[in-house]
Amino acid sequence: MRLVLLIVATIALAGCAAVDQDVSHLQQQQDAISAANKKIKVVHGANVKGNPQYIVLGRAEGYCFNRPNSTGGQVIHGDGLRAAAYREYGDQVNAIVNTTVWFVADDDYAAMDPYDEGGYFQCAGTAVHFTTQPAPAASPSPRPAS
Repeated sequence: MRLVLLIVATIALAGCAAVDQDVSHLQQQQDAISAANKKIKVVHGANVKGNPQYIVLGRAEGYCFNRPNSTGGQVIHGDGLRAAAYREYGDQVNAIVNTTVWFVADDDYAAMDPYDEGGYFQCAGTAVHFTTQPAPAASPSPRPAS
């Protein structure tokens, strides 16, 4: 009987160690996504100020934000645009260009006015990687002493 209890205890401890590793791995992933989100620029047009050249990685899509009274007070779970781009293309993503936004209604029928309906906004754009170093910010030239 003691042998059976010892085996069960060993299996339980091994299971707890695996859960701790999973939690640690998830926390590291979330930390990496949070750090990347702060660096990724999002622009409406095709030009990113200070970074004229880039290569296209592909399309990215995520939610933008939801209205406080939409979906019965629930928060939309899922990736925002930056996090979705990071999950798809990794740390190669420097910016998301040519972004678009549209409204997704909670109901089965199309919303006439998104600000009067329950739902959330979805965003999409093109994830890009810069091929040149950012242009340095222009500094004012010193005035000659008089």
